Amino acid sequence: MVLYCFMENKKPMLPKWLQKTQHNSWEPEIFISGIVLFGLLQLPEYLNEFRLYFKREVFGLSNNVDNFVGMMITGIQWLSFGLILHLFFRGIWIGLVGLSYVFPSGIKNENLDYQGKFKNRINAIPDFTDQIIRLEKISSSIFSISYFLFMSILGAYSFVVISIIIPVYFFLYLGPYGIEDLANNPSLAQTVNSFTIGVLCLGLIYMFDFLSLGLLKKWRFAAKIYYPLYRVVSVLTFSHLYRNIYYILISNFKKWKVAAFILGFITITFFLVGFNANTSSSSRKLSQLEFYGGTEGTFHSSSAYENLDGGSSYQRASIQSDIVKEDVLRLFITHYSYYDDSVKVLCDYKEMLSSYSTDSLKLECLSQFYMVSVDDSTYSDIDWRFHLHQVNKHRGIIAYLDISQLERGSHIVEINHKNWPRKRYQQIPFYKE
Repeated sequence: MVLYCFMENKKPMLPKWLQKTQHNSWEPEIFISGIVLFGLLQLPEYLNEFRLYFKREVFGLSNNVDNFVGMMITGIQWLSFGLILHLFFRGIWIGLVGLSYVFPSGIKNENLDYQGKFKNRINAIPDFTDQIIRLEKISSSIFSISYFLFMSILGAYSFVVISIIIPVYFFLYLGPYGIEDLANNPSLAQTVNSFTIGVLCLGLIYMFDFLSLGLLKKWRFAAKIYYPLYRVVSVLTFSHLYRNIYYILISNFKKWKVAAFILGFITITFFLVGFNANTSSSSRKLSQLEFYGGTEGTFHSSSAYENLDGGSSYQRASIQSDIVKEDVLRLFITHYSYYDDSVKVLCDYKEMLSSYSTDSLKLECLSQFYMVSVDDSTYSDIDWRFHLHQVNKHRGIIAYLDISQLERGSHIVEINHKNWPRKRYQQIPFYKE
């Protein structure tokens, strides 16, 4: 139907089957809009649940999953808005088509007997045919543009993921460095930042050409230099899936209107992505105080205490209370699937399968993986048990530690990974009465 909307007065003869498909395209449009809209309105809730699950399982990628979910929800919001608008105009269109059949003569001015300007306004109303054709063009255009906006957002995010995020993580994970080294190694951070800025600059060149409606393609010298970059970025953004709609728009509408529309779309999208990425995010800042921090060792989080939080959705380990009156410390450690491979390597899981039952072996492996200490004293031979947290439904292991020897005052229970000595898993301060 997009072709039908922008046909010139002088056009080649189209095959009859294509003409029939164009004239009847409203049927699949309405069907697709209704079905897709039903699913789209439910997706943001599932995406937010995915965000919380992913941040629990893979800590190092928490910011990236916020950006991914924010981008996806923004694209869904644009597509949903477009489909709702499409159904609205299609509803008016269907109403006019039905009325044109029931009342083929349209408005009968002689029966109204209006006078003056009221009569002129009635006479200015287009007939059924003109209104139906206009609504047909609007409805089909909205349907196509909605898809174009959604795919543009996905294309922009895929460019960032494929060209920046994936290479950086492969470099850090497969190389001699780790994610935590970025904060302590200025030269490494500068290298990553330089690479990121360079790739973003290439993306901005592509965006400039996109916003300027192909300005770089019009200059012969610039076009030759820009063409290789255009081909590469086009592949990374999957633009071949929606490029035709873009060219149809900029070649059939006034260019300043198209440019203003695209610029407004990008501006609103940036604000929506930021809002959606931070909504319901546990890493969102609650204030802009200068003298305030959230680093480990300086920040007291309620998620580690059952009496204060009750079961956080983002929790590594917890004890029963921040003020402990008993001589027993109930320690629960959430285990994440992200660490399963490391656990198997540490305890020679495959070789020990013949000596233990499956559950006993798993528990033995986990007990070797986690190392627990209070202040400077390390606990050995801890009697661990599998445990399902009743509030947040986390799976992990639980143990009861004897702290009768501790004096009254502040103490710290620390959980580490035995084969990752540089990575502190969790530090939980508490006060013993």
